[in-house]
Amino acid sequence: MGAKPTIYCSPLWSEYDDMALRLYEFALEQPCLLPDVDIDPSLLKYSGLDSNAMLRSYSNELIDKVPGYVDRLGSGLGSMTSFPNAVGLGALVLSIIMELFMKSSTGAADDSANLFRRVFAEEKASGVRDTMSEYVKRHEMHMKDQRLLQMEIQRLETQLSNHLTVLKNSLLHDGQMGSRGFKIWVNGASFHLQMLIHEARLNSQTCIRATDSVHIIGATINAYSRDLDHMLKAYRAHLTSTTRIHFNLNCLGYGCYEHLTTCYIENNVKNCNRHEKNFNPRSYCYSPCVMEPFMNNVFSKYEGLKSHFVNIKDNLNLHINQHDSLTLASARKVPGIRSRLYG
Repeated sequence: MGAKPTIYCSPLWSEYDDMALRLYEFALEQPCLLPDVDIDPSLLKYSGLDSNAMLRSYSNELIDKVPGYVDRLGSGLGSMTSFPNAVGLGALVLSIIMELFMKSSTGAADDSANLFRRVFAEEKASGVRDTMSEYVKRHEMHMKDQRLLQMEIQRLETQLSNHLTVLKNSLLHDGQMGSRGFKIWVNGASFHLQMLIHEARLNSQTCIRATDSVHIIGATINAYSRDLDHMLKAYRAHLTSTTRIHFNLNCLGYGCYEHLTTCYIENNVKNCNRHEKNFNPRSYCYSPCVMEPFMNNVFSKYEGLKSHFVNIKDNLNLHINQHDSLTLASARKVPGIRSRLYG
């Protein structure tokens, strides 16, 4: 991928490829060297065609972990015991509510497992985050009234789409490209697609033509796929400019030897210290020569981002036509659960 460096490098490019792979495997162990920009595991988990089965499995786990889980959750959700369209986005929202409930019930203070915490971290101002979290709240409010839920999806998906466009332009055109912004965009785009699919799912139950929804969602996936290509190119340039690979010879009183070489890799982002690894020979730990194959390894991992959108498009009709529900056992009222979920 890309042209070979114009500076002098050894003709043995396979040696640089080998060094690049070893450096990549080492960098994977250091989160600040290669920040996580993948789609969140929970979004992936509930974006598949087996999302309802995943939700049932998660619910069963909580039954084992939390005493009285079924009764308490049912009461916390307004005595609901059956949840329609518990697939895709519906399954994701229910899993978030279950997660919040579980933490409130067990007194767990660490929210590092929360989707919003993982994606947005300490981001202080994000229209994408605010719209996604508002949707989760509105979805819970209107689970009993699918018509009102449809209206909320229409309103908030337009709002989220606009925020994603603003963020994309900031990253691509205003010099704001970075790992956190890229991660927020790709997760926001995935969430937005799930909103459109869930809207189409509800539309299909009110005799609105599915072909119209398929066309709209397909066009949106095409647009996001093009945007993702531009994003990956810009993110590669950003990561290349912020990553440095170099070596130091460790010399003793009787001289310097290649087998004492220390190879350093660092990323000049905040709080990312220099990381070192002993590699031999030193000649292949030279940034201008090893950087290209190193980045090839890094970005081969991100092909999964593209396939995520392609897989959704290839199975779009199947996604829209899923309407599986989730049914809990009869729940008795336990006061105060809702306030602990969102208080």
